[in-house]
Amino acid sequence: MSNTDRPESQYEASGVEMSHGISTDNWPTPDEGALNNEVRKQYLVRKQAIQLYVDGASDFTIRNATGISFKYVSRLVRERCLTVHQDGQIFGWRGIIPHQRIHLYKRKSKVRVDVFGYGAAGALTAVFDQYPDFRERFHKRILKSAPETTLGEARRKKGSHWKWFLDEMRKLGYEAANEWPFNTQSCGYASICRYIDRVFAENPNAAARVLGGKELHRKMITGDGVDRPVREMLSRVEMDSHKLDGRFCVMIPQLHGGWSPRIIHRLWVTVILETASRAVLGYHLSTGKEVSKEDVLRAIKKALSKWSQRDISFSDMGYERGAGLPSVLGERFVGLCWNEMSVDGAMAGKCEHVRQVLADVVACRLLTPDDSFSMRRSKDDRPFIETYFRKLGACGFQRLTNTTGGKPADKHGRDPDAIAVTSQFQLEYAQELLDHCE
Repeated sequence: MSNTDRPESQYEASGVEMSHGISTDNWPTPDEGALNNEVRKQYLVRKQAIQLYVDGASDFTIRNATGISFKYVSRLVRERCLTVHQDGQIFGWRGIIPHQRIHLYKRKSKVRVDVFGYGAAGALTAVFDQYPDFRERFHKRILKSAPETTLGEARRKKGSHWKWFLDEMRKLGYEAANEWPFNTQSCGYASICRYIDRVFAENPNAAARVLGGKELHRKMITGDGVDRPVREMLSRVEMDSHKLDGRFCVMIPQLHGGWSPRIIHRLWVTVILETASRAVLGYHLSTGKEVSKEDVLRAIKKALSKWSQRDISFSDMGYERGAGLPSVLGERFVGLCWNEMSVDGAMAGKCEHVRQVLADVVACRLLTPDDSFSMRRSKDDRPFIETYFRKLGACGFQRLTNTTGGKPADKHGRDPDAIAVTSQFQLEYAQELLDHCE
């Protein structure tokens, strides 16, 4: 009888569990792309073997496909994949990563550090096992977030935790007895740093609050918005306004002849972006101190109107062939409406007038920070248009010498106002450049 024809009873008699009843559908999965080539190759072979095992394949089939025995695969599943991780879930596919430690090392003998600094493996765990309350206080210190309304330390560095740990060890008499960590050159600094990283890994939500603040913590709970369901084209658009990072001027004619430049300190662009295709449907430039509802309505009107190319005056390069907003594809693409429009909390975008126009003209539902997905009031509430504005600055206006940059240090000693005047970089040039970027 061949291996493929062996009955289940023979597996049971050999002490090997059958795979029936095991489901890998919800197993936690590591970032497979982050593994190096050799480790990923071995990981994928193990994964294939386990999938064959779960499907009920025989020992012959598994060996022939992966070179791994049925019994070894069974051990991988029982002793690694189904073991509970520190985060409360099973290891799942994480358990078959080569050289992945499943169980923490437990020291059984007394710590004796040799002249080379070796021999202290598991010393920190041994200390915490002896003083559980010490471990608990250390965890609370690591996971304590910065106060939001009172004065305090914004973020404790690992060195601060390490010094606190040494002070507590002195109180326990370890320094007087010349025991670990005081009998090592680094006083256990590397061990403390690794332990802090492990505590953060076991408490991802608390770690997000400590390391990234309440915004990152909120994102950990709700996600960043990129996986919201978008059923089809024009199902949802995102709208926002962005202040261009630059100084521009307007050339005003004088009575005695000539022109006088006047600096424009604020130039806003209001963009409507389609989320499925990432295409810009329309945009509007404005020069007010803040964006108004009229600016929003003009952007909506342009998104519903036919787009036409501008006459380029500041450059010898024109539009590329076929360039333009979706309305240039033909008359059937002019006046396309959308079902939902997501906006931020600014009154210009969520006021009743804009809401009514969208309902009457576009037959569109307005999503504000008080509606639907937007309850968390996060900058990632509209992830696609936020990414678009970031690229618009980095790949466009922030590359020019008249840019103010995203922060004062980006000027690098330049005077954007003087550059805008001497170069006579006019508002019309900014409009043409923006038209190309769109």
